[in-house]
Amino acid sequence: MASAHIEMDVQHHEDSADGRRSDHEPLVKYYRASEPLPGVKPVLHNFLRKGPASWAAVQASSGILSVGIGVMFAASFDINFFLLTLFRVPIVTGILFILTGIMSNVLYRHPELLQTCFFANIVCLIVSVVGMILLSIDLGIHVPHKIQYKMEVLVLCVTLMDTIIAAVLIFLIHREKQNQKH
Repeated sequence: MASAHIEMDVQHHEDSADGRRSDHEPLVKYYRASEPLPGVKPVLHNFLRKGPASWAAVQASSGILSVGIGVMFAASFDINFFLLTLFRVPIVTGILFILTGIMSNVLYRHPELLQTCFFANIVCLIVSVVGMILLSIDLGIHVPHKIQYKMEVLVLCVTLMDTIIAAVLIFLIHREKQNQKH
């Protein structure tokens, strides 16, 4: 049998005007805890205090930026001239980051998506690293100081930011999963 030592304040129920109890009335005592006990922490409480929704919002918004740049790049330049447009790097990474960002953002309402979100962030990390390698090769081939080169540098910076965000979310989710096991 479990027991706890909790101090209680005892309050007496007294109906008489002068504050004395009469003999024929039953003695009624109210017990109230002196200090409240901590409540049950919700699922993923420690994880959600670290602000994954903020990271996820940045992840989704950078995905929107990446898709926009990718569409603009594909519409403006020859499709076979750049690896960036040939493999649709910013469009694919952007769509993945939008979906993963939205999924990471709804974790507070649906904690059962934690494992799915973890794997989606790993896929985003892998795709963005492959995209950064393709962009780096593309940057090494083309002439600097042209508008295409500058646009590719911008896409590389956005993809690098996406990679860092995915890595941070993977780290936070992995640590939360380890804490749940213990």
